[in-house]
Amino acid sequence: MTAPITVINPPPALPAKQRIRQAFDQAAAGYDAAADVQREMADRLAAHLLQAGVEREPTAILDAGCGTGYSARWLAQRWPQAELALLDFAPAMLAVARTQYPGAAVICADIEALPFGDGCFGGYWSSLTWQWNDPRQCLAEAGRVLQTGGWLAVATLGADNFPELRHAFAGADGYSHILTMPPPEQLLAECRAAGWTVRVWERRPVRRCFPDARSALRSVKAVGAREVEQRRPMPLSRSAWRAINDRYEQLREAGGLPLTYDGVWLIATRL
Repeated sequence: MTAPITVINPPPALPAKQRIRQAFDQAAAGYDAAADVQREMADRLAAHLLQAGVEREPTAILDAGCGTGYSARWLAQRWPQAELALLDFAPAMLAVARTQYPGAAVICADIEALPFGDGCFGGYWSSLTWQWNDPRQCLAEAGRVLQTGGWLAVATLGADNFPELRHAFAGADGYSHILTMPPPEQLLAECRAAGWTVRVWERRPVRRCFPDARSALRSVKAVGAREVEQRRPMPLSRSAWRAINDRYEQLREAGGLPLTYDGVWLIATRL
């Protein structure tokens, strides 16, 4: 890292990633108001990083998948002397982040192909971004741009997200209505096999409750995760929605209808 730069022109992307980018661009304006789970995941990642006893004081930190810049606030406060690079592949998200951190480098790029040379950063942070990508490639790129002894802090999702939606949508059609990703233990094994020293590994559910099924789905869509219900070409019928709602109601708790994220946190250092 050298002087701050600003590049917000989005790079080319495969069709699947173009859809995801569009969803996050559309969600940017209201993202912060809806990103309750995302903030909890990031806050827990920060706590893990502090508790991990990582001694390295980085001169440059990459926030890979920075969104609107929530994590960047903590990173800038914790390491005020470090150069901060904010990277995301959704231009509208970066536009929000840039207004909050005018001194940071702001780059629109794919975290599977980082536009930096080897060993540019002493710290790599990524909260709730790897699940939209190939975790193995993300790990490889993180290792490439980190200096020897640099730290990696990642919050992502495991393979058991939204079991309540799986239950509710069962039998509605033949489409998948939840995020599909590999078991997180695979990431842990690959991390260790690649020579990282794992300082923290945690997997635990993050749950919220909603008054009804549509509210639960809106909460997911509001943070850009539209893939949850956009894998079928035609809208569901009213009768299908009634059946979905009835099945979801079977899970109602005192606080409402539950929705569970499969949270995963990883802190590691590069040898």
